Amino acid sequence: MTIREIEILIEEGNSLKQIAQAYSEIANLKLKRIRGELDRNRIFFKEIAQIYGMVKNIALKRGLAVSKPKKTISLIITSNYRFYGKINSSLIDFFISSTQNLKTDRIILGKAAIDYFRAQKVFQNYTEIMLKDDQPDPWELMNLVNLIKDYSQVLVFHPQFKSFLVQQPQAADIIAATQNIGEEEGQTIKFIFEPELSKILSFFDSQILVLLLEETFLESEVARTASRFISMDQAETEANKYIKENEELKGYVKRNLINNQILESFASLSAVRREM
Repeated sequence: MTIREIEILIEEGNSLKQIAQAYSEIANLKLKRIRGELDRNRIFFKEIAQIYGMVKNIALKRGLAVSKPKKTISLIITSNYRFYGKINSSLIDFFISSTQNLKTDRIILGKAAIDYFRAQKVFQNYTEIMLKDDQPDPWELMNLVNLIKDYSQVLVFHPQFKSFLVQQPQAADIIAATQNIGEEEGQTIKFIFEPELSKILSFFDSQILVLLLEETFLESEVARTASRFISMDQAETEANKYIKENEELKGYVKRNLINNQILESFASLSAVRREM
């Protein structure tokens, strides 16, 4: 290998290192932004839950409830993008092992899962959903809620952030999360409902699902972003190692080249002396 060829490899290593550094910085900024969105979502959820709890208590006293005619649906949330390490593949494996023998409808969301299940015919029937981005806009989020709101159990499979170094697949029943809302009754308040109470209850039930689903998407993005941060940090470490190895190789080739030049000089000098 020539010195010029080695220098090209070093340049490629430096380019990869700069890309990894850029992705790491973006991931760090994104992580801070998403955590802020999560905090705002939880505050809003708490406020809505208080109203939902009052409406739910009144509906229960009047013998009304939101009807859930269907049984179980399982939703897996993966990314449309790459450079997240093994987080998507681990989640897909967890989804398969958890639902393979479960009587459930399925929603496959995100390019990573769609590509996998198209290639591997694990399940016969499922619904594919491809969002414009990893985070759904309000219209996409409402469409998802419309698909799941009639189920008595909604299992959402998503990556969960434990720490910067640990992200784990998680399954959560978001319908179960709504069951405890309103169990602790406060003071009794009399309301006149317009439209009727059943429609008000259905509206707030859907809004609670929107907020829970939105929080799940944000938690998924936190986990993926942390995974990308770690993956890019590892990529930068590997790039540094690659650059160092080629720098050493370049030094070795240079020394060999100089040694060969010296030997050729001595050989030429010895030949001249013999001729004299």
